Amino acid sequence: MNDTTPLSLRIMSIVLFLFGVFAFLGSVFLWGGGFVLSFPEGVSVAFPLTDILVNAPASIVAAVGLWSMKRIGYPASQFVAGFYIYASVYIFIELAENGPPYPIEILLPQVLAVILAVCLVVFGWRHKDRFQN
Repeated sequence: MNDTTPLSLRIMSIVLFLFGVFAFLGSVFLWGGGFVLSFPEGVSVAFPLTDILVNAPASIVAAVGLWSMKRIGYPASQFVAGFYIYASVYIFIELAENGPPYPIEILLPQVLAVILAVCLVVFGWRHKDRFQN
C-alpha cells in the first residue's frame, strides 16, 4: 500500500477492482443466462466477451495502478472511464428502446459506472502529477 495515495483514489480503486471482478464473473456466467463456453441459443455473447477481454482486465489494472500510484494508473483509469461511459450509454439506449419497466439490476450498475467514470476523470485529473514510475 502506498501511504501517499489519496483516500478518494483508494476508494475508487476498491470500486474499480470490484467492478472488474463482477464483470468477469458475471460475464463468465452470462449474467445468469448460461456459461460463456456453452451459451444457450439466442443469447448474445458480445457484451460478456467484451467484459471478459476489456472491461475486467482494464478495471483491475486501473485499480492496482491507482492504489499504488503507479504511472499506469492514471491512463488506465481514464481508459476505463471512457469505456464505462460508452458501454453505459449503449445500455441506456437499449433500455430506452425496450421501454419501461427498466430493470434495476441493469440500470443501477450502469448509473454507478457513469458516476465512477466522472469521479475517475475529476479526481484522477487532480492527482495526475503524483503518479510515479
